[in-house]
Amino acid sequence: MPRTRHTEPIPLVLYEDPLSPWCLVAERRVRAAMDDLAGGFALTLASFPTRVDDDRAMSRGELRELARSARKAAKEPEAAGTVPDLWLSRDPPLTSLPALNALAAARLQGKSHEAALRAAIREAALFRGLNVSRTDVLLELAERAGLDLAHFSGALVAPATARRVRESVDEAIDRGIRGAPALVIADEWLVAGARPADEYRTILRRYTRSRLGLAPRRTLH
Repeated sequence: MPRTRHTEPIPLVLYEDPLSPWCLVAERRVRAAMDDLAGGFALTLASFPTRVDDDRAMSRGELRELARSARKAAKEPEAAGTVPDLWLSRDPPLTSLPALNALAAARLQGKSHEAALRAAIREAALFRGLNVSRTDVLLELAERAGLDLAHFSGALVAPATARRVRESVDEAIDRGIRGAPALVIADEWLVAGARPADEYRTILRRYTRSRLGLAPRRTLH
């Protein structure tokens, strides 16, 4: 028999950027909240860049702000060990779009390969400060993550891959996403920014208790 509406997992979409330590914090807190509430949710990660503009170098002020934010995130238990070096190097990324393109290319080989590459990109960018917008770095990470490198390298440079990523970003903006991390609950509630773990638990619990019929979309600031 088909599952009823009441037993279907509630879909959660977390918009994230693998170059942002706050997205790592948010994902780990959301997963902890899901575990504490004993299931009933299905989490999907969707890409959203911290910075889209790749036509100009970032100013010193922009780089300092990103480094400051990274240092702040590193004080959170979920981001322990992360460093701001990505934004302090002589070769900082102009945008995270190449990394998002790489994830889209990996997705063609299955969700497990996408997850493996995301973990590798995060480790390289957040813990070692490597510029993961460089093609040579992405190819090395993909190989370490166990991807078929011939298929991956072709998909990485294919115009269709970049186009799909840009379209997904535009769709997210149309849905009200203005930055990452952002959690969308059942395509109705939008929780912007990284929240304390207790707050995620409270929000998810409130949703399950109050939302089995239709209700207007809500944004929780």
